[in-house]
Amino acid sequence: MKRLPSLALLVALAAAGLAGAQSSHTGKAPAKPMTGMNHCAQVLNAKVNLNRASLADLQCLKGVSLTVAKDIVANRPFKDGNDFARKIEVIGHRLWQDNQASLTF
Repeated sequence: MKRLPSLALLVALAAAGLAGAQSSHTGKAPAKPMTGMNHCAQVLNAKVNLNRASLADLQCLKGVSLTVAKDIVANRPFKDGNDFARKIEVIGHRLWQDNQASLTF
């Protein structure tokens, strides 16, 4: 019957350890460098070069999802807005109109 007190002690210690681990969690995600609104504000202030921008930079543009950003990268290089609108057939013209002030080549 000595196992029962030892088992009870082990369970109590494990529960205390888990409780301590749970209470130390703040619920906040770790900070990501250069992401989110701060990153996008910096990118848009400097203008986005469609021929050189990263996927993350392209996603800062209005209406650009990860899929659209990958399509933009796959169709590089672009000569101008018309070339961009032609190569990115489905939404290129609208993207160009919505983001023209933030774009460069």
